[in-house]
Amino acid sequence: MKNKIMILFISVILLSGCGFEKLGEWDISELYAQKIEGTSKILYKYDAWGGRDSHVSGFIILDSTQTFKIDLKNTLPFYNLSAIPTRSKIEGIKRECYNSCAEEYDKATPIFSPMKIDNSKFEGIDAETKIYQYRGFSENERGLRGDFIFEKFIETRDSIYFFNLNEVTYVDNKHLDELKLKKGEVYLTKNENDEIISIVINVTTINPANNEIIEAGTYFLSPENKISISAFSDRGIFKQVITPR
Repeated sequence: MKNKIMILFISVILLSGCGFEKLGEWDISELYAQKIEGTSKILYKYDAWGGRDSHVSGFIILDSTQTFKIDLKNTLPFYNLSAIPTRSKIEGIKRECYNSCAEEYDKATPIFSPMKIDNSKFEGIDAETKIYQYRGFSENERGLRGDFIFEKFIETRDSIYFFNLNEVTYVDNKHLDELKLKKGEVYLTKNENDEIISIVINVTTINPANNEIIEAGTYFLSPENKISISAFSDRGIFKQVITPR
């Protein structure tokens, strides 16, 4: 539990960027945007605080002509992406108890396949949400998988390869010379010169044959040298939005 709390704390520090930005009734602590290839749509990931310490976060699809605003009714119904969004479909996952939370956790039999799959539509794009039992998902959730400094990278349509790694934290206590991670939920944090400060990648691996969760984890990476945020494509990648103060 202490490790999970520490991971959450580090994530907030890395993702919050420039602090809080006031937007209507919400203070925005995190705002990232990913262009959906072949459309004029943008997928936003936000995190915000309101009055009496109310906290909201999630994904919203807007047209590129629209100004971002938090709309709880149109926030997508999942916690993480499980694939790169396309013009026709966005896939995500969430966890629910199904008699496996709190004191029921140890008594529950872990179930790794989805308890159900919900389908909805946002901005003309189909959204598929795979809902997993909390214990079944937790059994394969690995938390922090590694924290690295990298020298260079190569990007393909579906993945990013990082090379010449120096480990801050090892993956399974093994040295890695290179690391391949799939795109979809990649977050790039930048400075005022549009240079990468840090990269956070949430990876969720699902068995395509039966939709069982294989593994879920988070990777932190930082560049050894200056890299412009424009060196990365928009496909499957969230880039930090900094609104004028």
